[in-house]
Amino acid sequence: MVQEVYVDLYFLVNFSMDLLCLLLTASLVHRRITRPRAAIAAAIGGVYAVLSLLFGAQGAVGLLCDLAAAVVLCTVAFHARGTRLPSLLRVSAVFALTSMILGGIMTALYSGLNRLNLPFESLQGDGLSVWTFALLTAVAGVATLRGGRLIGLSRKTKSATVEATLFGRQVRLCAMVDTGNLLRDPVSGRAVIVCDYNAISKALPPMLATAYRSGDFTACLTSYEFATRLRPVPTKTASGEAVLFAIVPDALTVTEVDGRSKKSAPYSADYLLAPTSLGAATQGFDALIGIG
Repeated sequence: MVQEVYVDLYFLVNFSMDLLCLLLTASLVHRRITRPRAAIAAAIGGVYAVLSLLFGAQGAVGLLCDLAAAVVLCTVAFHARGTRLPSLLRVSAVFALTSMILGGIMTALYSGLNRLNLPFESLQGDGLSVWTFALLTAVAGVATLRGGRLIGLSRKTKSATVEATLFGRQVRLCAMVDTGNLLRDPVSGRAVIVCDYNAISKALPPMLATAYRSGDFTACLTSYEFATRLRPVPTKTASGEAVLFAIVPDALTVTEVDGRSKKSAPYSADYLLAPTSLGAATQGFDALIGIG
């Protein structure tokens, strides 16, 4: 029996499924994902699906190829400076699990609807209309996300959007609310937002940017322009004691976001910003903000 397959439609279906799985994975593991990177990764997944259909391997080799493809897609979508291989493999495993669960739920839903013998043309025979596919995808997506949260893949993480003006330039940060961030300026008592240097580097004057990269603030502390804007903040880390140099922003506002991503109105806040290298420990957020 010869089966006719439309390659363009097959690509589009797999592109849509991979895109949805990437978004679900980002929600489950609390990783930020940009639309362009998600689209590129999903497109790679669509191309891989077509190639697998035409030349794909079977058995264990095929499974290894699928797992490798999942790692490639997640690398394109989620990789950032400081991301370590174990973290990337964990995200890839969640993506693969999400894909299997989503596909299983869609198959079960379609099979169940067929058995009900509903009088809908889109459910008759072997065909599946675009609207039926979209409906099944939406229902399966919600079920997958809810199921992932029930089994503990996702925890509610409070976050906040921080918008600051530094030396006349605007920066926008996606900050994770961290109850362990108790840093304060020992002189003024102002709370400190620890942010990733790369997220604000373009807003810093060249001399100050060089100081943060090298760790040598001698020249900046002898400059009146910078000395009045820098605050040394003692901190303790796993490797010992250190000093973070926090910046007094021109202005700063915070928009709170609760665990369900419902935004409140922005409000002015009296924080300092301390740039440093955060790595992958912040789950893709740009900054760590304490409470109050």
